[in-house]
Amino acid sequence: MENDPSARQMPFLKRHYHAIIAACCFLVLFLNTGLPSTSFNVYQSYLVQLDGIGDFGGSLIVTVRTFVSLVAVFLVGAYYKKVRLRRGILLASLLTAIGFLIYGLADTLEAYCIGSVFTGLGYGLGGMVAVTVLIGNWYRGHVGTIVGVASMGSSFASIVIPLAVAAVISWTALSTAFLVEAALALAVTVVLAIFLRTGPADLGLQPTEERTTKEGASKEKVHVGVATIAPAQRRLMLVAIFLMGASAVVGYSYFSVLMSSSGISLGLTAVLTSVLGISLSVSKLTTGWVFDRIGTLAGSAIFFVLIIAGLICCTLVPFGQVPMAVAAAVLFGVGSSLATTGVSIWSLELSSEEHRMRLVRSFQLAYAFGGFAFNIMPGIVAEATGGYALNYLVFAVFMCACAVLVMAVYRSRARS
Repeated sequence: MENDPSARQMPFLKRHYHAIIAACCFLVLFLNTGLPSTSFNVYQSYLVQLDGIGDFGGSLIVTVRTFVSLVAVFLVGAYYKKVRLRRGILLASLLTAIGFLIYGLADTLEAYCIGSVFTGLGYGLGGMVAVTVLIGNWYRGHVGTIVGVASMGSSFASIVIPLAVAAVISWTALSTAFLVEAALALAVTVVLAIFLRTGPADLGLQPTEERTTKEGASKEKVHVGVATIAPAQRRLMLVAIFLMGASAVVGYSYFSVLMSSSGISLGLTAVLTSVLGISLSVSKLTTGWVFDRIGTLAGSAIFFVLIIAGLICCTLVPFGQVPMAVAAAVLFGVGSSLATTGVSIWSLELSSEEHRMRLVRSFQLAYAFGGFAFNIMPGIVAEATGGYALNYLVFAVFMCACAVLVMAVYRSRARS
């Protein structure tokens, strides 16, 4: 057990340690998801201009990170059987820092790909699976809201890091920007080493209790599960989350090229992409709060409607132009929080403590594999049809199927 004598001697710190853990979850996703993934696209336009890299090399660097992270998520259960959650997260965070250090020192495509191996390991071993289990250890109430707070870490990185990177590169060089991110990653890892703990028992504390009314009923509608869903229901959820990964991950990645290929100017496309990111960032917190207030079944239904409406608007952008593009950015961005906050809440609610790591890993693996498996589809469809809009109609159909499956599992669970 990782007891902390200094914390035991500081009642104020212990009283607020659940809030400190929420901040740690935010930082973990900022570091291990935000830096290697959601904010990394800022580097692409610089990498493709380097001698020996080019367009193919730039894509390969990202593909290596994506593939390694997928393998790491597959192995994350075995990883955390070998090491405690706190040590595992810290090691994964250190791997991310090493990856950016290698990027900063790299001068060949092979070296950049080696850096992507390290950042991919950090992403897979220290990302959403670890954070979801950590939240399950520390919280019984406010679960939806805390998952939303944690999920905002990666979105925050996608907002602030590109601006900082562009400024650093304009002042110095690409390698300096990578080295600065390596230093930032190391600094965040040190902060996590100081404050992060696997569970409340490490500090002599208990998980947070659910808030109750005077009559004793829970005010929160999201509950950490005490029983794992049946195998048949688990298979339905895996199919649903696979389809969600295909729709949300790939749909988000190709949003800007959908806009530009539909006749939207490059300047406005950049603005719309920012609107998409901001909508997603704000909605991550809102989704958890809504789930806590009205329940996961009703909350999921609302956000399914929003993301499906957003995908349909994406399909209609070539016909509706700017007004339809704005609606697509807002609705798809707000609804996409279901793919991050929602999936984590589902995995917490539908698993017992004994099976939590396995179910969380399975859900995240299905989500990541859905995005990986369909990543090549938009380009093929675009070549065949002359545009990207039809892809989003396919994604809307996928998301409808996902909604039906998730709603069926939750209704079955409610009846039982």
